[in-house]
Amino acid sequence: MTADRIKISWFMLVIVLASLLAFGTLDSGGPSTNGERVTAIAETIKCPQCTSESVAQSSVPIARVILSDIARRVDAGESDEGIRQVLADRYGPEVLLTPSSSGLAGLVWVIPVVGFGAAALVLAYSLLRPSRQAMTAASDADRDLVAVALRKSREEPRD
Repeated sequence: MTADRIKISWFMLVIVLASLLAFGTLDSGGPSTNGERVTAIAETIKCPQCTSESVAQSSVPIARVILSDIARRVDAGESDEGIRQVLADRYGPEVLLTPSSSGLAGLVWVIPVVGFGAAALVLAYSLLRPSRQAMTAASDADRDLVAVALRKSREEPRD
């Protein structure tokens, strides 16, 4: 495989991975029914009494109370962010399982994107830069050494 073909293969791989990443992050339109909205919101709220469980996963009484409160607020037409904010005000900001996208917490969303971009740039640079290896030709002395080695290998008896 030539160097140009290798570069083209890597370039195509990067294009495919970037396309898959782009399609994977597209918004699916969100939940369509109130029940799906309740479940989606409950999955982003930490149970105040449990360890590492969302309200949707927990079966303790406080989680059931929060779940019914979420359902009541969804039926009343409140926004998802409004419901999350009410619960954060009531139980503290640590109840939110998804970090805020602003301020210092916004770095959680920015750092992976910047890291991926930097990695892509380094990969592109390493694939597209000219090779630093100088093309060298065999000298007459090198050709003589090869000729001697070939002659010796033909003259040696084989078992």
